[in-house]
Amino acid sequence: MMAASTTQSAAPQIQTAVASVPQQLKITVCTGSKKACGGEAVYKTLQAEAERYKIPVVIEAGKCGCSGKCKNGPFLSFPHLNLFYHRVKEGHVSAILSETILQGKLLFPLLYLNPLQSIRADLIWEKADSCIMAMDTSVCMVDMAEYLIKFHYAESCGKCFPCRLGVQKIADLIEAIRKGKAQEDAISELESLITLTTQAAYCAFAGKVSHLILAVLANFKKEFEAHIKEKRCPSEKCLMS
Repeated sequence: MMAASTTQSAAPQIQTAVASVPQQLKITVCTGSKKACGGEAVYKTLQAEAERYKIPVVIEAGKCGCSGKCKNGPFLSFPHLNLFYHRVKEGHVSAILSETILQGKLLFPLLYLNPLQSIRADLIWEKADSCIMAMDTSVCMVDMAEYLIKFHYAESCGKCFPCRLGVQKIADLIEAIRKGKAQEDAISELESLITLTTQAAYCAFAGKVSHLILAVLANFKKEFEAHIKEKRCPSEKCLMS
C-alpha cells in the first residue's frame, strides 16, 4: 500500500524540492539478478524518473554478485546516507526520489537491517543466497576481500591448526594481490588454499570464511586479475608496490 499511495502524491513534492538539493547524491542498484528480482526494471525506472524531474542524482548499476535466488532483492544503496534498501519495487521509485533523495527521509519498510550481519556497514552478504553487494561502486573488491579475511581471522579460536594457518596464508596471499606483488598463478593458489583449509579444518568456521571469499573472487575475478597481471587497481584505491 505504501508504494501506491506515495507514488500518486510524489510528483508535486519532487518538482518543488529539486532546487534545494545540497550535495552530490547517488543510488546504486543491484542488477545482478535481472529476471529473478526485478533489479533491472527498478534501475531503468529510477533513471527515467530522475531524468523526467531533472533530479541531480547519479544512478549506477551496483557492484554486486548474485546467484539469482536472492529473496531480499533487489537492493539499493545510498552511499551519501550510508544505508541500503531491500525488496524494492518499481512502485517505490517515486517515493524514494521525493523522500529519501530530496528530503533525506527513510522509508522504513524498505530499510535493510540485519542484526546478524556485523562485518561491514557498506557491504551486504546474504550467505544463504550467495548475494554480495558493495555500497559504492568505487570500492576495490580485492581490498574488501583482504578486510574480510583479516576480520574473520581475528575471530578464529586458533585451536585448529589447518584453520589458523590456512586463513593466515589466505590473508597473506590476498594482501600480496592487493599490493601487486602476487605471482601469475595467484588465483589458482588462492582457490587451492581455500579448498584445503575448508576440508582440513575441524569445525565449520573455515567454511564460513571461505564461502565469503570465494563469492568475492567468483563475482569480481577481473579486479583480482588486474591487480595480478597488470599491477593495477581498477578502482584506483590500492597502492601498487
